Amino acid sequence: MAVQNNNLLTDDIIAKEGLRLLKNNLVMAKNVYRKYESEFGKVGDTIRLKLPYRVKSASGRTLVKQPLVDQTVPLKIDYQEHVGLEYTVKDKTLDISNFSERYLKSGMTQIANKIDQSILLTLKNIFHSSGTPGTRPGKFIDFANAGAKMTTYAVPQDGMRKAVLNPFTCANLSDEVTKLFNDKMVKGAYMKGYKGMVSDFETYDSQNIPTHTVGKHGGTPLIAGTIVNGSTITTDGWTGSVTGLLLQGDVITFAGVYGVNPQNYTTTGLLQEFVVQADVNSDAGGLATITLSPEMNDGTATTVNSNGDTLSLKAYQNITALPADNAPITVLGTADTTYEQNYLFHRDAVALAMIDLELPQTAVVKSRASDPDSGLSLCLTGAYDINEQTEIHRIDAVWGTKAIYPELGLRLWGQAY
Repeated sequence: MAVQNNNLLTDDIIAKEGLRLLKNNLVMAKNVYRKYESEFGKVGDTIRLKLPYRVKSASGRTLVKQPLVDQTVPLKIDYQEHVGLEYTVKDKTLDISNFSERYLKSGMTQIANKIDQSILLTLKNIFHSSGTPGTRPGKFIDFANAGAKMTTYAVPQDGMRKAVLNPFTCANLSDEVTKLFNDKMVKGAYMKGYKGMVSDFETYDSQNIPTHTVGKHGGTPLIAGTIVNGSTITTDGWTGSVTGLLLQGDVITFAGVYGVNPQNYTTTGLLQEFVVQADVNSDAGGLATITLSPEMNDGTATTVNSNGDTLSLKAYQNITALPADNAPITVLGTADTTYEQNYLFHRDAVALAMIDLELPQTAVVKSRASDPDSGLSLCLTGAYDINEQTEIHRIDAVWGTKAIYPELGLRLWGQAY
């Protein structure tokens, strides 16, 4: 809440007001996992997050020992964004409301957008998808089908499912809501566009959702040779000598390769989708090597631990079978076409960590503002220009973000541009 004060504004008050504005303008940061801050020290730090062990139950009286395999994901503090401000001593006699509107609001809104954009970019690593590329969703059945697919893949139904929608998708949804016999929902749709619970999803819209442009794929792509468990596949049959054949974030499937429910290990009956991890070019003969996520595991994958022991990864099985030689490959979306994206995910799919920037010892002005409830943090440093009687401040936010459990999310395809 803004503080009305005719005295000179202190640096602590300015920093706290900046934090208030940041918190009020964030969308994504409020809807992801936020409990890794304490494990970091400074910008550039990387920690390897240990994921929970997964085991597979066994039937009968005879003990079947389950190997405990360490699964880790790197999370790096690699974002730093700031706003630079210059104002006179006279300006600091403004009450905080006027000072905030004049000097802080625009910059803090931009930092909030940068944080949300960085989180949304990590969601390009989500491989499950729903809807039809080129068709803008907006009916309840679109969200119900997406939710059903997430449930099929054992995404928890614990009240933490989120949906962040392209604004035009949200407009479509609002139009759908106006047809309901629910006065409260209809009023919300007419007044500000419906944002609430939709088919078990807490729903938001955001102008920061990136679109996705599909690669310039062409030809009759096929699996080339014998594929082993892992993240790399060899393929042929593509149009030759194409730069940008596939682009990072493209989604592909293979004939005969179905997903597996991670809890009961039965087939989902749905072709397993994979997301391309780096841009791919084809050679003159139409050959291309693709790096994918998730790593393929038909239940026979193994790993070697630090002691040199070979351990089974059967508990991490995610497909019914490896793709066969000459299995057809399908790329979702028309080549070289841009599509709106919408993201549906469980809160734990993505992590965000914000840290306190070290305050320089020599700084004349320094302050820090943190919100223990949200985990948000800002640092303010500055100096005084005696010649111009102005103060120069910079307010910094430092963070890192990562899709820790991409299998807990889903992209909902939208309209083509």
